[in-house]
Amino acid sequence: MNNIEEFGFLIGDDVCVNVKQRTIVRISLDSSVKNYTFSAAMLTDTSMNLLVYLLKNANDNLVTKEELLQNIWDAHNLRSSNQRLWQVIKELKAKLAVIAVPDEFLNTSRGQGYIIPRQQIRTLYFG
Repeated sequence: MNNIEEFGFLIGDDVCVNVKQRTIVRISLDSSVKNYTFSAAMLTDTSMNLLVYLLKNANDNLVTKEELLQNIWDAHNLRSSNQRLWQVIKELKAKLAVIAVPDEFLNTSRGQGYIIPRQQIRTLYFG
Protein backbone atom coordinates (compact mmCIF):
# COMPACT_ATOMS: atom_id res chain seq x y z
CA MET A 1 0.00 0.00 0.00
CA ASN A 2 1.33 3.44 -0.92
CA ASN A 3 2.04 5.95 1.79
CA ILE A 4 1.14 9.34 0.41
CA GLU A 5 3.09 12.14 2.06
CA GLU A 6 2.88 15.87 1.78
CA PHE A 7 5.78 17.19 -0.30
CA GLY A 8 5.03 20.89 -0.30
CA PHE A 9 2.97 23.44 -2.15
CA LEU A 10 2.54 24.97 -5.58
CA ILE A 11 1.96 28.72 -5.57
CA GLY A 12 0.45 29.86 -8.84
CA ASP A 13 1.80 27.89 -11.78
CA ASP A 14 5.53 28.14 -11.28
CA VAL A 15 6.57 28.44 -7.61
CA CYS A 16 7.23 25.22 -5.69
CA VAL A 17 7.69 25.09 -1.91
CA ASN A 18 9.74 22.05 -0.84
CA VAL A 19 9.10 21.74 2.90
CA LYS A 20 11.80 19.17 3.79
CA GLN A 21 14.51 21.00 1.85
CA ARG A 22 13.29 24.40 3.17
CA THR A 23 13.42 25.82 -0.36
CA ILE A 24 11.20 27.88 -2.61
CA VAL A 25 11.89 27.47 -6.32
CA ARG A 26 10.49 29.31 -9.34
CA ILE A 27 10.89 28.02 -12.88
CA SER A 28 9.44 30.37 -15.48
CA LEU A 29 9.22 29.89 -19.22
CA ASP A 30 9.52 32.82 -21.60
CA SER A 31 7.96 31.16 -24.63
CA SER A 32 8.81 34.05 -26.96
CA VAL A 33 12.52 33.23 -26.70
CA LYS A 34 12.15 29.62 -25.52
CA ASN A 35 14.08 30.38 -22.38
CA TYR A 36 13.64 29.17 -18.79
CA THR A 37 14.39 31.33 -15.79
CA PHE A 38 15.25 29.62 -12.51
CA SER A 39 15.36 31.27 -9.10
CA ALA A 40 15.48 29.77 -5.62
CA ALA A 41 15.56 30.80 -1.99
CA MET A 42 16.34 28.82 1.14
CA LEU A 43 14.43 29.49 4.36
CA THR A 44 15.28 29.04 8.02
CA ASP A 45 13.31 26.45 9.99
CA THR A 46 11.16 29.15 11.59
CA SER A 47 10.48 30.89 8.28
CA MET A 48 9.47 27.59 6.65
CA ASN A 49 7.25 26.66 9.61
CA LEU A 50 5.60 30.06 9.34
CA LEU A 51 5.12 29.80 5.56
CA VAL A 52 3.66 26.27 5.80
CA TYR A 53 1.30 27.33 8.59
CA LEU A 54 0.13 30.30 6.54
CA LEU A 55 -0.28 28.22 3.37
CA LYS A 56 -2.42 25.72 5.27
CA ASN A 57 -4.44 28.19 7.34
CA ALA A 58 -4.44 31.65 5.76
CA ASN A 59 -6.36 30.62 2.64
CA ASP A 60 -8.69 33.61 2.37
CA ASN A 61 -8.87 33.52 6.18
CA LEU A 62 -7.25 35.85 8.67
CA VAL A 63 -4.58 34.12 10.75
CA THR A 64 -4.05 36.22 13.86
CA LYS A 65 -0.67 37.23 15.21
CA GLU A 66 -1.52 35.44 18.46
CA GLU A 67 -2.26 32.21 16.56
CA LEU A 68 1.08 32.44 14.76
CA LEU A 69 3.03 33.17 17.94
CA GLN A 70 1.42 30.19 19.65
CA ASN A 71 1.75 27.70 16.79
CA ILE A 72 5.14 28.70 15.37
CA TRP A 73 7.11 29.83 18.41
CA ASP A 74 5.45 28.56 21.60
CA ALA A 75 4.69 25.11 20.13
CA HIS A 76 8.39 24.70 19.25
CA ASN A 77 9.62 25.97 22.65
CA LEU A 78 10.89 29.21 21.14
CA ARG A 79 10.52 32.61 22.71
CA SER A 80 7.70 34.46 20.99
CA SER A 81 7.18 38.18 20.55
CA ASN A 82 5.46 40.53 18.15
CA GLN A 83 8.89 41.90 17.21
CA ARG A 84 10.19 38.43 16.31
CA LEU A 85 7.05 37.71 14.25
CA TRP A 86 7.50 41.00 12.39
CA GLN A 87 11.17 40.16 11.69
CA VAL A 88 10.41 36.69 10.32
CA ILE A 89 7.50 37.99 8.19
CA LYS A 90 9.83 40.68 6.80
CA GLU A 91 12.51 38.05 6.02
CA LEU A 92 9.92 35.75 4.43
CA LYS A 93 8.54 38.54 2.23
CA ALA A 94 12.10 39.39 1.14
CA LYS A 95 12.78 35.75 0.17
CA LEU A 96 9.48 35.60 -1.74
CA ALA A 97 10.42 38.83 -3.54
CA VAL A 98 13.76 37.30 -4.64
CA ILE A 99 11.83 34.71 -6.63
CA ALA A 100 9.33 37.31 -7.89
CA VAL A 101 6.31 36.38 -5.77
CA PRO A 102 4.26 39.60 -5.60
CA ASP A 103 4.25 41.41 -2.25
CA GLU A 104 0.44 41.24 -2.11
CA PHE A 105 0.60 37.41 -2.01
CA LEU A 106 1.05 37.67 1.77
CA ASN A 107 -1.45 40.32 2.82
CA THR A 108 -1.11 42.06 6.16
CA SER A 109 -4.22 43.05 8.08
CA ARG A 110 -2.62 45.78 10.16
CA GLY A 111 -2.50 44.91 13.86
CA GLN A 112 -4.48 41.69 13.35
CA GLY A 113 -2.72 39.08 11.22
CA TYR A 114 -2.17 37.75 7.69
CA ILE A 115 -4.14 36.41 4.72
CA ILE A 116 -3.05 34.51 1.57
CA PRO A 117 -5.32 34.27 -1.50
CA ARG A 118 -6.62 30.68 -1.60
CA GLN A 119 -6.84 30.33 -5.39
CA GLN A 120 -3.06 30.49 -5.71
CA ILE A 121 -2.20 27.50 -3.47
CA ARG A 122 -2.18 23.77 -4.17
CA THR A 123 -0.79 21.08 -1.88
CA LEU A 124 1.66 18.67 -3.51
CA TYR A 125 1.98 15.01 -2.46
CA PHE A 126 4.26 12.09 -3.28
CA GLY A 127 4.20 8.43 -2.49
